[in-house]
Amino acid sequence: MKFSESVVKSLSGKLDKLLDEVVAHDAGKEPAIIAPACTMGVTDVQHTVYLNTKGVTNLNQPEPATNEHQYALFSCTKSMTVMAALILYERGQLSLDAPVSRYFPEFASIGLLEAGVVDRKTGTFLKPLQAPKTQVTAKHLMTHTSGFSYGFIHPDYFALITKGEKMDPVDPVMDFFFKKTPLVHEPGSAWMYGHSIDWLGFIIEKISGVKLSEFLQREVFGPVGMASCTFHKKTVENLVRVHYRKDDESLKLQERFSLSLDPKLDLGGQGCYGTVGDYLKFIRVWLNYGFSPDSGNRILSESTVRYAIRNHLPENIHLEFIGVAHNAIDDDDPGKKQDGWTLTGNAYCSNNLPTGRPKGSIYWGGLANLSYWIDFENEIGGFYAVQVLPYMDEYNVEYIEKFESSVYGALKESKSSTGKL
Repeated sequence: MKFSESVVKSLSGKLDKLLDEVVAHDAGKEPAIIAPACTMGVTDVQHTVYLNTKGVTNLNQPEPATNEHQYALFSCTKSMTVMAALILYERGQLSLDAPVSRYFPEFASIGLLEAGVVDRKTGTFLKPLQAPKTQVTAKHLMTHTSGFSYGFIHPDYFALITKGEKMDPVDPVMDFFFKKTPLVHEPGSAWMYGHSIDWLGFIIEKISGVKLSEFLQREVFGPVGMASCTFHKKTVENLVRVHYRKDDESLKLQERFSLSLDPKLDLGGQGCYGTVGDYLKFIRVWLNYGFSPDSGNRILSESTVRYAIRNHLPENIHLEFIGVAHNAIDDDDPGKKQDGWTLTGNAYCSNNLPTGRPKGSIYWGGLANLSYWIDFENEIGGFYAVQVLPYMDEYNVEYIEKFESSVYGALKESKSSTGKL
């Protein structure tokens, strides 16, 4: 669906106003500021419809933020890594259903946690871990049914990471993943958010023989024209900095980075930096079922993408995660259906949302309150980017929903004006 020229003008005015509200600093209200900088981007199937940035990159040293400034993408990286895995799948180099230990033999040494096996006071194992009955596959990793978790989600992971042998979780070495990330459930038996896509990235490296960042540069970033995207930013130049909300609701610059600027490992679940404009190009590849309208290059076949964007979560497995779209409908609503998970690195929306976004769309985001969606029915996508912690900051969640509602309001206006309702 294309927005008419007059509707784009109207939408731009509304989104500009939302941006002003997000970055406005008003000492007389609480919070005084929603985010130091914010970028909003909207795309249709062919090109960027709206892209604008307001605010400053750093509250301590204010520099105007622009569309050319990069964001730490956090978990928005996951969809990029999964696209890389699908490229190998299409070439017959990666099986979705074979044990990943076929490609990374040492992976077979990862054990399964039993209740009480981690001493949470010392962060040590009380006995050796047993091998799981089911071996982890690439599909398990892609759908987060492998059994890996995160330290901020699972208490045993938290104990392993914060106590016992000290290993840097922000810029980890490979040993960290073997020693600190056991399986918390039998592969394929439950859904758990965690390091699955980091592991998928390591599998990609084993198969391709190059670092994940090199593979993505060669196969996705370069061919699509996503020039800003990198895992090795190295400096803070041209970067929107992460801030966190204190107990008094004010924002403070996070001095220690949440991600490494030049990591030892390319982390496929969280490690990429890039601009919103370039991420919109990436969204367009999904919207065009594997084809980039920006460069004219095909990245994946249409059949692979159509297969990948379905819900691949078995009916007996429930997705339990707090997220913006996942909570847009009241849990008491008897008509609410459980969201699912795709093979694109994104959740599958099972409900028509109050914002106007239809079921069948896919979505995800990043830890610092980044959020995006991809709507195949209406052929549009949107991206809301800030760098504010903690995740699900209530003030940014409100504006993420306002942003999405504004886009779908404009879409409805366009349909009405062309008689396509």
